[in-house]
Amino acid sequence: MEDIIAGICVNFITEVINFFSESKARSMVEMETSLKQKADQFIVEMIKVYFKGIDKAIEEDKAGRRKKGIVIERKEDDREVYTKFGYIEFNRTYYYDKRREEYVYLLDKAVGLEGYERVSRTVSAELIGHAAETSYGESSRHVCDGEISRQTVMNKIRRIKGLEMEMPKEKRKVKVLHIEADEDHVSLQDGSSAIVPLISIHEGIERKGKRGQCKNIHHISSYGKGSEELWLEAAEWIYGTYDIESIERIYIHGDGASWIKEGLNWVSKAKMVLDRYHLNRAVIEVTGRHQELRKEIYLAMKDGDKEKFKQIIRVMLRESQSDRERERIKNFRRYILNNWEAITIYGEEECEGSCTEGHVSHVLSSRLSSRPMGWSRKGLKDMAELRAYYCNGGRVEARHLESEEEPYKLSRKVLGKATRAFRDFGMEKLNNIVLLRNGKVTPLFRHLKNIQYDGYLF
Repeated sequence: MEDIIAGICVNFITEVINFFSESKARSMVEMETSLKQKADQFIVEMIKVYFKGIDKAIEEDKAGRRKKGIVIERKEDDREVYTKFGYIEFNRTYYYDKRREEYVYLLDKAVGLEGYERVSRTVSAELIGHAAETSYGESSRHVCDGEISRQTVMNKIRRIKGLEMEMPKEKRKVKVLHIEADEDHVSLQDGSSAIVPLISIHEGIERKGKRGQCKNIHHISSYGKGSEELWLEAAEWIYGTYDIESIERIYIHGDGASWIKEGLNWVSKAKMVLDRYHLNRAVIEVTGRHQELRKEIYLAMKDGDKEKFKQIIRVMLRESQSDRERERIKNFRRYILNNWEAITIYGEEECEGSCTEGHVSHVLSSRLSSRPMGWSRKGLKDMAELRAYYCNGGRVEARHLESEEEPYKLSRKVLGKATRAFRDFGMEKLNNIVLLRNGKVTPLFRHLKNIQYDGYLF
């Protein structure tokens, strides 16, 4: 085993020296690409040796396996795993566990490889990170040159667990808190559409030059959850993050939908605010033939003059030319009157404007609905939650993909036997290299001597 390790090291050193010894100037691009390939291949070969050592040590631990009721079923089974360094192909022993009545690869369990998985958890986390921003296929091309299928990327996303943001250790104190709620309309694979809600919690808008930015924003989104479940999650974040006693008012901005008003039942000190985007859209749509009345409608709402507003609506109804137009006007009247306090609040309190559409566009639409695609219901739920997590500043790591399979713990004796070749391999092993013994001084000779005595390469 020591000779194998020495051969791998010498081959790597030789390739690197030969790369630099050619009589031409190497560009930075050549160094970054070519040397990375050589380094990756070196690591792959060392991992294969390490796996072989562990597999052999487990196999030779007959007494330890006998106590656990584990016997050899067959040897030299192939496996291939894609890692950050490329594909690793190796052999391992197949065992039968008499106590659990199951067949297992103990090497796989010892090093944290799940059965039938072809991609390491680290690579899976990178694939998911890219998939949160772009398509499954593009994610594969970014991370592994397209060697992993889109189906595999999707399957990795469906295995994510524990995407919760940590709450601050000390609760923040603010006087005003804003909650903006809206939804995205997403196409499903069966041709229908689905509504994906989004709740965004922040401490107000701070200006950075000409642009505004929501301070300490936190997004909550999913598909298939009820409004009560979403608002419970929002309430838990608010009560866990902020000192409620210091908050004087909480404003819930939205279009007045019933699921948004549900938040008033879950968050204390909350008031509803009809966001200007939906309000302006409603006014513009209903006054298509009565543009001269728009200013009067806005003034009536600004002054809180409900009778004046009703009078304008009566005029519009008298002048309507079709049943369809009259129905649209009545729906508009109902919409405004049902949200009257959420409209007049602009003239009574400094509740600021909202950017609900901007949040939906940034968090959801940019990935879910801006391009023609159809989602499965499960995929839509997973991606909506992943998008919210990433927009909150979270990043998927290998721990989010941890296996539910129980690992095989190696005893100190077995582990010591498995790694002995690496421990026993010292720089003196390089004395066995013919190049060092023949006395001929070459650039490679000097570099190997440096490794042997000083422990460095260049």
